[in-house]
Amino acid sequence: MASAMFNGFMLIGFQLIFSLVLKGQTRTMGEPVKLPLIGKLDLAEILGFAADTPVGLLGVIIACSFIPVLIFTRGFLGYLSSYMQAWVASKVIYEIRNDTFRSVMRQSPAFFNNAKTGELMQTVIHMTSAVHQNAMILIQTLAQRPLTIISILIVLFAQDWVFTTVSLLVFPACMWPIIRIGKKAKASGANEVGDSSNLMVVLQESFAGIRLVKAYARENHECQRFEETNASMVKHMLKWTKQIELIGPIVESVASIGIGAGLVYAWQRGLEAENFFLLVMALTQIYPPVKELSRMHMIFQRTGVAAEMVFKLLEQKPDIQDAPGALDIGRTSGAVTFQNVSFSYLESDGVKKEVPAVRDIDLQLDPGKFYAFVGPSGAGKSTLYSLILRFYDPDKGGILLDGKDVRSITQEALRGNIGVVSQDTFLFHATVLENIRYGRLDASREDVIAAAKKAHAHEFIEQIGGGYDAIVGEGGCKLSGGQKQRLSIARAILRNAPILLLDEATSALDTESEKIIQEAIHVLSEGKTVVAIAHRLSTILEADQIVVMDHGCILDRGTHFELLDRNPLYQKLYHLQFSSDEKFPSAS
Repeated sequence: MASAMFNGFMLIGFQLIFSLVLKGQTRTMGEPVKLPLIGKLDLAEILGFAADTPVGLLGVIIACSFIPVLIFTRGFLGYLSSYMQAWVASKVIYEIRNDTFRSVMRQSPAFFNNAKTGELMQTVIHMTSAVHQNAMILIQTLAQRPLTIISILIVLFAQDWVFTTVSLLVFPACMWPIIRIGKKAKASGANEVGDSSNLMVVLQESFAGIRLVKAYARENHECQRFEETNASMVKHMLKWTKQIELIGPIVESVASIGIGAGLVYAWQRGLEAENFFLLVMALTQIYPPVKELSRMHMIFQRTGVAAEMVFKLLEQKPDIQDAPGALDIGRTSGAVTFQNVSFSYLESDGVKKEVPAVRDIDLQLDPGKFYAFVGPSGAGKSTLYSLILRFYDPDKGGILLDGKDVRSITQEALRGNIGVVSQDTFLFHATVLENIRYGRLDASREDVIAAAKKAHAHEFIEQIGGGYDAIVGEGGCKLSGGQKQRLSIARAILRNAPILLLDEATSALDTESEKIIQEAIHVLSEGKTVVAIAHRLSTILEADQIVVMDHGCILDRGTHFELLDRNPLYQKLYHLQFSSDEKFPSAS
């Protein structure tokens, strides 16, 4: 505000300088100086000079030396204004970006099933940045430019209200084309933002699926997808730029008409040089902020598109939330109970599917025992796995942990009691040490090494260059499948949770790796409630109880021998996997 209002003060200063300098060598200190808003000043009386003292060369030099002082002061105030607003804006973007990322992290897996990762990345990074940059321009322009215009207009009207009125009469004429252009610019800006999101989606999918792209030799296809989206974005960006830049010439052209009309008036009135220079200088100082303000409508439209995406994500309520007063129950014994649980997934339109994924599940999982879920694809095994983790809430019934409904427990406390080893092992682009420590972030290096030894991972870790400080690459691409799985088991050992979920932990491994992993899982499972999903029956033959599922229902449960003796589906699964000459346990 000080920076904006200084423009009016600067014009008064220039009027004083012009009055002293432009009268010529006959000018004396005693001649009164008439200034806008202030009135007449007697410099001789103020400075203590005789009234007939000529201004002289020294006086002119001193007066003119104040010109750079005034310009510097205005520039310095502008610098402070920009810096302070940049400081505030940087804090705002820091908070918005953090809040947006936290909002994404709070969402349930159901949200990510329908979301595009590239669009989420675009919103968290680029859309928040667009909101920050354009909002800073909006704030600075709307807070500063009107005050600049007002302060200059006050000086102008005080100096010569007729000249000012004549010069400004034509300004309303430029509003109609600005409004028309603004509507087109809104569409172009929205299209550019949409194309930008699509471009991020293409990038993310191409990089994440690079092995598939290479295997099918689809590099040119992906490049074409990228080029088409990129070309569309550039086209809309140029269209938006063309439309917003068109505002400048329109405003300047209209303004020149006003200046011309003002000059005619000045000629008729025979304005003195110092008054004329002040009026022209003031008018030229008005046009830049007016031009900036005229662009604000279109910048606001573009910012609105980005802001809508950001705030939509910020306001997205998670499907799974902690209940008010949810409990932090600490470490549990690991007893899990399913009570008449039924659950259906959502269609793409948000409507529940007619056929439930699981229905009427009653099951007691006692602490320290090994349970296995078997059945054909679509039987509901993975759904039970997800319900235990509370990735979803059941539509009917409830799941209890040590007798407490999991919906009454904080998600962090619930999942803190669960360790997970999955067939789709995910490793961060970080060191071996950091990937294992993800199971318990406060673990020491010695704890990590101890967990790696129990997972039969220590030996191969020591053999790779860098050992525990070696970078595993994107998704663990520098390691084999068995090595990645052993790091995942080491991570679960380090977590040391009372419940262990195994999701096809050995299904993608060769026989030798499977044997090593089985030994590591045996160590990991000691004293824990183990829930395993397996297609390979060889991995769960020694389970305390095997649960046979089909079409979302539990068909039977029992030991391997009991099920092989009485359950047709289990018998079918068994005989499909084991030929008659293989030496595996059988009912006979």
